[in-house]
Amino acid sequence: MAAFFSSLYVHVPFCIKKCKYCSFYSLRHNEDLEKLYIKAILKEMEITKDFPHFLKTIYIGGGTPSCLSIDSLNSLLSDLTKNFKTARDVEFSVEINPKTIDKEKLGLMKACGVNRLSIGVQSFNDKELLFLGRIHNSDEAARTVEVVYKEGFENISIDLIYGIPGQTLKSWQETLKQAVSLPVKHISVYELSIEENTLLGKELNAGKFSLPLQDDVAFMYEFASDFLKENGFKKYEISNFARRGFECKHNISYWLRKPYLGLGPSAHSFFDKKRFHNPPDLFIYASFFIDGKAGWVFDYSVDKVEELKEKIFLGLRMTKGITIKKKCLLEFLKDFEKEKLLTISGNRVKLTLKGMLLSNEIFAQVLLHIENCPVCKQE
Repeated sequence: MAAFFSSLYVHVPFCIKKCKYCSFYSLRHNEDLEKLYIKAILKEMEITKDFPHFLKTIYIGGGTPSCLSIDSLNSLLSDLTKNFKTARDVEFSVEINPKTIDKEKLGLMKACGVNRLSIGVQSFNDKELLFLGRIHNSDEAARTVEVVYKEGFENISIDLIYGIPGQTLKSWQETLKQAVSLPVKHISVYELSIEENTLLGKELNAGKFSLPLQDDVAFMYEFASDFLKENGFKKYEISNFARRGFECKHNISYWLRKPYLGLGPSAHSFFDKKRFHNPPDLFIYASFFIDGKAGWVFDYSVDKVEELKEKIFLGLRMTKGITIKKKCLLEFLKDFEKEKLLTISGNRVKLTLKGMLLSNEIFAQVLLHIENCPVCKQE
């Protein structure tokens, strides 16, 4: 394969307990499944290590990478650093859970070149954590941030969730205040999304709880945007805020549509103007790669129309916006400008705060326009 990629994603499909809102592919952790996974992913590295690459970012996500045993984590990290060429200043991120990390694992990560940790905090309110099905409490989350920092990890990111049923503006404010008081450099804030195939989705359908009012959810986002800015965290994407110089380079590479390779079950890849993924099933995934065969599932080729669509729903997420030269599309976007959902300056298009709140609806309408407009396809 002649592709050249500069980012690598590794999916670890295990959790001690699956969170009630999570729709990502993951399994309840056990030793036998872990051994099967490590055997398969080391084989996948063998197959892909000779693809043209020079890694500027590595991201190990899940699932819960930190629930791997110390031996499996060592195998995964050491083989990554042995098989793939990396830049000196590579951004090397690993997701961790407060309940599954210790100093031994942190020491191993540091020795293997990991320099950025993303901690799944979600909330500093115990009732909200219980509702979400998290296995840690708020004190454990705060202590984990402190321990990680003392172990020498300066680049720390935490995830937070708003729009949780039962969450109040006051509890959200308290969570944000706790977050900025800790030695973190990056904060991601996500609106709770309830998918049909999750436990929360089933509970919602069964009438066990009701969703918060959308106006209240919008106000939480607006408050977070203002509060984090006041406390030195600049918004650079709809859901992401960072202190200067600590923006997540790996995620930016996705939004800029740079080529990347995904390893592990369900992991997605993009290069050679093609998008594909590994089977979202550990056993099917392992059956391919352990036998030395690639198990990639082709999604689609990125032609000019697909490229334009991706540029909209990926690039427009960033606060700096995107450049659009197609006159027909710029004309179509003027209606959104009139509604103060975005701004147009020459060829530069940016979402406003109001537009970020309605980004999914905006993207859907723009993509439909591109799909049905012969002029956009031909320009």
